[in-house]
Amino acid sequence: MKKELPEKYYLAHFKELITFIDTQCRHLLEQKHVDFINKVNRLTEQGQCMLARIYSRKPLLVAITTLNYNEIDSPTLALEELKTAQLISHPNYTDYQHVLTHLTKPALLALLAPFDIQPSIKKSVTKAQLVAQTCDFFATKPEHLTCLYNQFVINNRFAVYEYFEFLYIGRLSTGDINHQNSFVLRDLGLRTTRENHTVSLARFDTREEAQSNYALNRYRMAFKSAQSDDEYQALAIELINQPAEGTLAVNLKNKLLLRLHQQLKKYNIELCFTLLNACENSAEATELQIREQYRQGNKEWVKIQLETIIEDPLTDDLLYFADDFLMRKFNKQTRSRLSAMLADTQCVIEIDEVYRNDVEQGVTEHYTQQGLTVFYTENTLWQSLFGLVFWRELYIDTPTPPCNEFDMFPQSLRTDCFYHTQHQQIEALLANWQTPDDLLKHVCKSAAHYFEQANGLFRWHSELLRPLEVLILNSSLAALKSHLKNMTMRFMQLKDGYPDLMVLNANKLHFEEVKAPGDKLRRNQLTTIDCLKSNGFNVHIAAVKWVNDPNRIYSVVDIETTGSLKGGNRITEIGIVKMQHGKVIDTWSTLINPQMRIPKFIVSLTGINDAMVATAPRFTEIAETLLNKLKGTIFVAHNVNFDYGFIRKECEMAGIHFKMPKLCTVVESRKAFAGLKSYSLGNLSAHFDLNLTSHHRALADASATAELLLLIQQSQN
Repeated sequence: MKKELPEKYYLAHFKELITFIDTQCRHLLEQKHVDFINKVNRLTEQGQCMLARIYSRKPLLVAITTLNYNEIDSPTLALEELKTAQLISHPNYTDYQHVLTHLTKPALLALLAPFDIQPSIKKSVTKAQLVAQTCDFFATKPEHLTCLYNQFVINNRFAVYEYFEFLYIGRLSTGDINHQNSFVLRDLGLRTTRENHTVSLARFDTREEAQSNYALNRYRMAFKSAQSDDEYQALAIELINQPAEGTLAVNLKNKLLLRLHQQLKKYNIELCFTLLNACENSAEATELQIREQYRQGNKEWVKIQLETIIEDPLTDDLLYFADDFLMRKFNKQTRSRLSAMLADTQCVIEIDEVYRNDVEQGVTEHYTQQGLTVFYTENTLWQSLFGLVFWRELYIDTPTPPCNEFDMFPQSLRTDCFYHTQHQQIEALLANWQTPDDLLKHVCKSAAHYFEQANGLFRWHSELLRPLEVLILNSSLAALKSHLKNMTMRFMQLKDGYPDLMVLNANKLHFEEVKAPGDKLRRNQLTTIDCLKSNGFNVHIAAVKWVNDPNRIYSVVDIETTGSLKGGNRITEIGIVKMQHGKVIDTWSTLINPQMRIPKFIVSLTGINDAMVATAPRFTEIAETLLNKLKGTIFVAHNVNFDYGFIRKECEMAGIHFKMPKLCTVVESRKAFAGLKSYSLGNLSAHFDLNLTSHHRALADASATAELLLLIQQSQN
């Protein structure tokens, strides 16, 4: 049931923020901020309601006629109170362009009507053109606009209140007001928050750090709104001189400098070098500068820089770059380490080309048919293991706890200081496990204790522990400890880039990075794979070779339903025709009890009524049989996403993961038989004289679709 918000919910949120700032962030405030809080606290509730309503608006100007709310008895008195407290003001002649921009097109035309303007303004003019013309006209006659100014108040939330929101959330946004949107979604039960949250804490230690981060966030917003090279250049010159206090500020400034470099590299190369030089401890900036200097012909300088990096690398990623660049550009090696690693792959796997859109699934099916156990793990495996292993150290027993109920990602990981600040706790925890069972018990205990608690590392689901159990019980404990410790020391480098699959063959476990033809190994993957291998894990890179499997089995499926997929409807009938080598090898169909009434228009369309399905099995009762029928085949249907989507939805409701390769006979018919007026199954059946005896019954439609599939295949030979 949808929750209802109280009448003054926005006022409660406003007060919640002001209270947090007043109690937790006093050390981050200037006198103007303290004065603002004092003024707000002296307001009547009506005044506070009006101020909160004004601050909930986005535009710089707010029309007074729009400030009428049920809970504000007298908007005029409330506005007068705010003006007396100097919390709001009316615009004046310096704001005339903002005022005119705020007016509607008819209002602008009415404003110009008393004046003789040559040439006259056409009514077909666009709003933007009309605003520009009106601004030009009144630039020398601002006194004629005096009557308009008292119709608006200036929404000056950016002067103080925006800083308060930033202190709470930690970033600025162009979308809905950050803290209010978060509070509203929380109160409606639509936003997950951290359980057991008690006291919100300041996210910055010093005023300089807070204001530096706030200023850089304003530069980030300015970058988003900039539209010309001149604007980007002006922004770059300002940003270079902006102090960055603390790790978060340094990281944000580096990111902005690099974005501006990308934007201006074809416009002002000299400024771009200055932007790169202004970056602090940035591996990406160092790499870009080396590449740019090499293009400029400064090869001796480049060589010295590469050798310096190899002696003392900032990150492993930068080391790999320097090593590769030095080999290829100066030692005349023909391929990079990335290329060599991919070329020297340990296995080439032939996979049916029907898996082109999901190569990992194709490799998974390949190994599954050999009797191996395969998990699609990628980054989730290691992020969930890390989170469950170090939950207390990250979220509870930590010198950098989450600041408020909305903070999900641990601050110590964002700043890569986890091991530095908590190495004693980490080392003690690692030393506590003597066997893989000890580690598994610790992980299971964490999962049981913190199940479904929000976090920024992984998502909870019912099968979360299964791959972790396989990993822990089939790996060296020393290897697990070593890699987990590496993650604590440089999490931001090792949070991603992990191999796609984890494969278990008897008791031997290995990881597999899957690469289809044309795929490249990314640098972060090299970093992570090298780390796994150095810690003792077995990692393969599987190079896929596409083949056309002549022994494919197609499951041609048709379903009947109570209505469309988005309407909460259910399946009433399933029919399957299995084909191999152009021949039908099996058929199967069943009615299904949808556990809901079948609409009359559906009954008239399909002939399936409530009485027919009353004693039919439910989907959960036939799910295992259905999946066994489909296993190892290609899912084919006419408008495949409809049938596939319904079966996937029913499986999800039954707690079953459903995924298989699919083929659409509508799409294939358009390719094979271009130019037809209609590609509906009924019209195609009539056109090609297919055996469609009972249209809109599942097995009959599946049989006709199977005949159509055979025609498509014959046209391709």
